[in-house]
Amino acid sequence: MSKNEKPVFLSPASEPFIREYDETLRRFAEKDMHTLVVTVDTDSVYAGDVAMLQQLLMALQHQPHLIEKLLFCLDIKFTLIENSGIHIPESYWKTDAAYYRWFHRLSASPLMLFFLNDEDARFYLLAGDMLADNLLHLVPSEKGKGMACLEGDELVEVLHRLFAACWMMLIYCHGSGFNPEPYIQSILADLGLPLTFEQVYEKYLADIKAGITFRATSIV
Repeated sequence: MSKNEKPVFLSPASEPFIREYDETLRRFAEKDMHTLVVTVDTDSVYAGDVAMLQQLLMALQHQPHLIEKLLFCLDIKFTLIENSGIHIPESYWKTDAAYYRWFHRLSASPLMLFFLNDEDARFYLLAGDMLADNLLHLVPSEKGKGMACLEGDELVEVLHRLFAACWMMLIYCHGSGFNPEPYIQSILADLGLPLTFEQVYEKYLADIKAGITFRATSIV
Protein backbone atom coordinates (compact mmCIF):
# COMPACT_ATOMS: atom_id res chain seq x y z
CA MET A 1 0.00 0.00 0.00
CA SER A 2 1.47 3.27 -1.12
CA LYS A 3 2.70 5.85 1.35
CA ASN A 4 1.36 8.46 -1.06
CA GLU A 5 -2.15 7.67 0.11
CA LYS A 6 -3.47 9.50 3.16
CA PRO A 7 -3.61 7.23 6.25
CA VAL A 8 -6.88 6.67 8.07
CA PHE A 9 -5.79 7.11 11.67
CA LEU A 10 -7.80 5.51 14.47
CA SER A 11 -6.66 8.34 16.71
CA PRO A 12 -4.81 11.55 15.78
CA ALA A 13 -1.17 12.04 16.74
CA SER A 14 -2.25 14.98 18.90
CA GLU A 15 -3.90 12.69 21.45
CA PRO A 16 -1.72 12.82 24.62
CA PHE A 17 -1.67 9.05 25.15
CA ILE A 18 0.02 8.47 21.78
CA ARG A 19 3.32 9.78 23.12
CA GLU A 20 3.04 7.59 26.22
CA TYR A 21 3.93 4.55 24.10
CA ASP A 22 7.00 6.05 22.44
CA GLU A 23 9.47 4.38 24.79
CA THR A 24 7.74 0.99 24.60
CA LEU A 25 7.81 1.06 20.80
CA ARG A 26 11.37 2.39 20.74
CA ARG A 27 12.55 -0.60 22.78
CA PHE A 28 10.57 -3.01 20.61
CA ALA A 29 12.27 -1.56 17.51
CA GLU A 30 15.65 -2.84 18.73
CA LYS A 31 17.06 -5.73 16.69
CA ASP A 32 17.08 -8.25 19.53
CA MET A 33 13.40 -7.65 20.38
CA HIS A 34 11.05 -10.13 18.75
CA THR A 35 8.16 -10.21 21.22
CA LEU A 36 6.37 -7.42 23.04
CA VAL A 37 5.21 -8.64 26.45
CA VAL A 38 2.25 -6.86 28.01
CA THR A 39 1.26 -7.71 31.58
CA VAL A 40 -2.39 -7.60 32.65
CA ASP A 41 -3.52 -8.09 36.25
CA THR A 42 -6.56 -10.08 37.36
CA ASP A 43 -8.52 -6.99 38.40
CA SER A 44 -8.26 -5.67 34.84
CA VAL A 45 -9.48 -9.01 33.48
CA TYR A 46 -12.59 -9.06 35.66
CA ALA A 47 -13.24 -5.38 34.93
CA GLY A 48 -12.98 -6.05 31.20
CA ASP A 49 -10.33 -3.33 30.89
CA VAL A 50 -8.60 -3.45 27.49
CA ALA A 51 -7.91 0.27 26.97
CA MET A 52 -4.13 -0.03 27.29
CA LEU A 53 -3.88 -2.54 24.45
CA GLN A 54 -6.25 -0.55 22.27
CA GLN A 55 -4.18 2.56 22.79
CA LEU A 56 -0.96 0.66 22.04
CA LEU A 57 -2.25 -0.21 18.56
CA MET A 58 -3.42 3.36 18.01
CA ALA A 59 0.07 4.58 18.88
CA LEU A 60 1.70 1.91 16.69
CA GLN A 61 -0.23 3.19 13.67
CA HIS A 62 1.80 6.40 13.90
CA GLN A 63 5.01 4.35 13.64
CA PRO A 64 4.12 2.28 10.56
CA HIS A 65 7.66 0.92 10.14
CA LEU A 66 6.94 -1.27 13.20
CA ILE A 67 3.55 -2.66 12.15
CA GLU A 68 4.92 -5.73 10.39
CA LYS A 69 7.38 -6.47 13.20
CA LEU A 70 4.62 -6.58 15.83
CA LEU A 71 2.30 -8.84 13.84
CA PHE A 72 1.63 -12.03 15.86
CA CYS A 73 4.27 -10.91 18.38
CA LEU A 74 2.13 -9.44 21.18
CA ASP A 75 2.50 -11.73 24.18
CA ILE A 76 0.02 -11.15 27.02
CA LYS A 77 0.94 -12.36 30.50
CA PHE A 78 -1.49 -12.36 33.41
CA THR A 79 -0.71 -11.71 37.08
CA LEU A 80 -2.82 -12.03 40.22
CA ILE A 81 -1.59 -8.68 41.51
CA GLU A 82 -0.44 -5.68 39.49
CA ASN A 83 3.37 -5.48 39.12
CA SER A 84 3.84 -8.71 41.09
CA GLY A 85 5.89 -10.35 38.34
CA ILE A 86 4.28 -13.71 39.11
CA HIS A 87 2.51 -14.95 36.00
CA ILE A 88 -0.65 -17.04 36.01
CA PRO A 89 -0.02 -20.35 34.15
CA GLU A 90 -1.59 -20.80 30.72
CA SER A 91 -3.22 -24.00 31.95
CA TYR A 92 -5.26 -21.85 34.33
CA TRP A 93 -6.33 -18.86 32.24
CA LYS A 94 -7.06 -21.01 29.20
CA THR A 95 -9.74 -22.83 31.20
CA ASP A 96 -11.33 -19.79 32.86
CA ALA A 97 -14.38 -18.18 31.23
CA ALA A 98 -13.42 -14.75 32.61
CA TYR A 99 -10.35 -14.75 30.39
CA TYR A 100 -12.37 -15.87 27.37
CA ARG A 101 -14.61 -12.86 27.91
CA TRP A 102 -11.65 -10.54 28.41
CA PHE A 103 -10.06 -11.57 25.13
CA HIS A 104 -13.39 -11.10 23.40
CA ARG A 105 -13.45 -7.56 24.78
CA LEU A 106 -10.34 -6.97 22.67
CA SER A 107 -12.50 -7.43 19.59
CA ALA A 108 -13.71 -3.86 20.14
CA SER A 109 -10.45 -3.26 18.22
CA PRO A 110 -10.89 -6.13 15.72
CA LEU A 111 -7.43 -5.80 14.16
CA MET A 112 -5.99 -7.02 17.50
CA LEU A 113 -6.48 -10.47 15.98
CA PHE A 114 -3.35 -9.90 13.87
CA PHE A 115 -1.08 -8.97 16.76
CA LEU A 116 -1.74 -11.64 19.40
CA ASN A 117 0.94 -14.34 19.28
CA ASP A 118 -1.13 -17.05 20.99
CA GLU A 119 -3.39 -19.06 18.69
CA ASP A 120 -5.92 -19.81 21.43
CA ALA A 121 -6.05 -16.14 22.42
CA ARG A 122 -6.87 -15.23 18.81
CA PHE A 123 -9.77 -17.67 18.88
CA TYR A 124 -10.99 -16.26 22.20
CA LEU A 125 -10.99 -12.81 20.61
CA LEU A 126 -13.30 -14.08 17.89
CA ALA A 127 -15.54 -16.31 20.00
CA GLY A 128 -14.60 -16.05 23.67
CA ASP A 129 -18.07 -14.92 24.68
CA MET A 130 -19.62 -17.94 22.99
CA LEU A 131 -17.11 -20.28 24.58
CA ALA A 132 -17.78 -18.75 28.01
CA ASP A 133 -21.54 -19.23 27.53
CA ASN A 134 -21.09 -22.88 26.46
CA LEU A 135 -22.51 -22.17 23.01
CA LEU A 136 -19.71 -24.10 21.31
CA HIS A 137 -18.79 -27.73 21.61
CA LEU A 138 -15.27 -29.12 21.39
CA VAL A 139 -14.12 -31.79 18.98
CA PRO A 140 -10.74 -33.56 19.09
CA SER A 141 -7.97 -32.14 16.91
CA GLU A 142 -4.98 -33.92 15.42
CA LYS A 143 -2.75 -32.33 18.05
CA GLY A 144 -4.82 -33.82 20.85
CA LYS A 145 -6.20 -30.45 21.99
CA GLY A 146 -9.83 -29.47 21.97
CA MET A 147 -10.97 -27.48 18.95
CA ALA A 148 -14.21 -25.51 18.94
CA CYS A 149 -16.74 -26.53 16.32
CA LEU A 150 -18.60 -23.62 14.73
CA GLU A 151 -21.96 -24.00 13.08
CA GLY A 152 -25.30 -22.23 12.67
CA ASP A 153 -25.73 -18.77 14.16
CA GLU A 154 -22.38 -18.96 15.95
CA LEU A 155 -20.56 -19.58 12.66
CA VAL A 156 -22.34 -16.63 11.03
CA GLU A 157 -21.43 -14.34 13.92
CA VAL A 158 -17.77 -15.38 13.93
CA LEU A 159 -17.61 -14.81 10.17
CA HIS A 160 -18.90 -11.26 10.72
CA ARG A 161 -16.23 -10.71 13.39
CA LEU A 162 -13.48 -12.15 11.21
CA PHE A 163 -14.58 -9.98 8.29
CA ALA A 164 -14.44 -6.91 10.56
CA ALA A 165 -10.93 -7.82 11.73
CA CYS A 166 -9.60 -8.25 8.17
CA TRP A 167 -11.33 -5.09 6.95
CA MET A 168 -9.98 -3.07 9.87
CA MET A 169 -6.47 -4.36 9.22
CA LEU A 170 -6.65 -3.06 5.66
CA ILE A 171 -7.90 0.31 6.89
CA TYR A 172 -5.21 0.39 9.59
CA CYS A 173 -2.43 -0.11 7.06
CA HIS A 174 -3.87 2.19 4.41
CA GLY A 175 -1.28 4.80 3.44
CA SER A 176 1.39 3.17 5.61
CA GLY A 177 3.38 1.64 2.76
CA PHE A 178 2.88 -1.82 4.29
CA ASN A 179 0.65 -4.37 2.56
CA PRO A 180 -1.00 -6.73 5.09
CA GLU A 181 -2.51 -9.02 2.46
CA PRO A 182 -0.17 -12.01 3.08
CA TYR A 183 -0.97 -11.93 6.80
CA ILE A 184 -4.70 -11.65 6.21
CA GLN A 185 -4.50 -14.55 3.76
CA SER A 186 -2.58 -16.54 6.39
CA ILE A 187 -5.21 -15.97 9.09
CA LEU A 188 -8.01 -16.94 6.69
CA ALA A 189 -6.16 -20.09 5.67
CA ASP A 190 -5.45 -21.10 9.27
CA LEU A 191 -9.07 -20.69 10.34
CA GLY A 192 -10.45 -22.41 7.26
CA LEU A 193 -13.74 -20.51 7.39
CA PRO A 194 -15.79 -19.58 4.30
CA LEU A 195 -14.40 -16.08 3.85
CA THR A 196 -12.00 -14.87 1.16
CA PHE A 197 -9.57 -11.98 1.01
CA GLU A 198 -11.25 -10.77 -2.17
CA GLN A 199 -14.58 -10.35 -0.36
CA VAL A 200 -12.97 -8.19 2.30
CA TYR A 201 -10.81 -6.24 -0.14
CA GLU A 202 -13.79 -5.29 -2.29
CA LYS A 203 -15.55 -3.77 0.72
CA TYR A 204 -12.34 -1.99 1.81
CA LEU A 205 -11.91 -0.36 -1.61
CA ALA A 206 -15.53 0.81 -1.65
CA ASP A 207 -15.26 2.30 1.84
CA ILE A 208 -11.98 4.06 1.12
CA LYS A 209 -13.54 5.58 -1.98
CA ALA A 210 -16.55 6.74 0.04
CA GLY A 211 -14.34 8.16 2.79
CA ILE A 212 -13.74 6.98 6.36
CA THR A 213 -12.97 8.84 9.57
CA PHE A 214 -12.63 7.72 13.18
CA ARG A 215 -13.55 9.91 16.13
CA ALA A 216 -13.15 7.61 19.14
CA THR A 217 -9.73 7.47 20.82
CA SER A 218 -10.38 4.28 22.82
CA ILE A 219 -13.12 2.01 24.05
CA VAL A 220 -13.12 1.10 27.74
